[in-house]
Amino acid sequence: MPDENLTEYERQRLAHVQRNREYMARLGVNALADDIRNKMSSRKISTTSRKRVKREEPSEPTRRSSRVVGVKAEYDGSTIDALLDEDEENENGRARKRASVDAELDDDELAKDVVATSREWLAEAREKLLATRADVANSFVEKSAKDEAWRRDAVARWGDSVPSARSVSDWKAWTMSRLGTPPPPSPMQLLQEYYAHDAWQLLIACALMSRVASGALKHECISNFFAKFPTPSAALAADSQDVFEIIKRLGLFPGRMRTIVEVSTKFLLETGEFEVGLEPELKIYGIGEFGVDSFEIFARGDVRRKPKDCNLQSFCAWQRRHGNGKVKVET
Repeated sequence: MPDENLTEYERQRLAHVQRNREYMARLGVNALADDIRNKMSSRKISTTSRKRVKREEPSEPTRRSSRVVGVKAEYDGSTIDALLDEDEENENGRARKRASVDAELDDDELAKDVVATSREWLAEAREKLLATRADVANSFVEKSAKDEAWRRDAVARWGDSVPSARSVSDWKAWTMSRLGTPPPPSPMQLLQEYYAHDAWQLLIACALMSRVASGALKHECISNFFAKFPTPSAALAADSQDVFEIIKRLGLFPGRMRTIVEVSTKFLLETGEFEVGLEPELKIYGIGEFGVDSFEIFARGDVRRKPKDCNLQSFCAWQRRHGNGKVKVET
């Protein structure tokens, strides 16, 4: 009789266990379990140690020389020669690449041709300046004392190849348009910031720094160029060989030299205000989007401009963050 102290849950559990036992007895599971236990208890576990298999040492070396067994070598002399030829060809290819980079520095004949062509550009530029002066030689326009003062200032800045006094109607506007109005200096110390006060120097610096990775090399070559040729008049009066010796390490000498000539010529030849752009009437050879953006940002102070060059973007962003942004004012 079940204990009356058990709970209803415990009584149901005991009844469930009893039903399972009866079910297992009908299946013969209990008898099978007893039989397995009896067999396991009577079984003796052998403790005999396993026999060690003796390792037989090889009677002959497992690795044999191809020469000893008379087998022809996989790589004979011709194969090795072919590999050496391939290495030599690769080295020659690398040497050709290095030579192509330094070709304009090492090839005396090429350098002479480039310098000769540059002399022709300089001669043409000088003829244009002389022709402009001849056109106004017989005309007479009385100039005020202020105009004369502004022209003297222009001569002091850019040399005696500036237009004649009579060829420019407004010397103040002519001079001021060629002077920079740069934004305040930044901690970035971009090269353009060093030359932003003078539109000619700024554009020449942009032409010389383009496609040159080394900052030290750019600084050195550009500084040496302006030390030797501080004005557009001096640049147009220069000998191409002297220019070549100063900037040859920058590479691309023909293009850079032509840009120097074109920028200097337009800077001096134009009798109106100086402007640069990508439009056909404002385009100067060698001054692309980078040069135009640099001109507008550093010479005109337009830091709200949106250039593609990452350094110019950072410079403009820094200026705007520090409250130096201003919109270019048309005069």
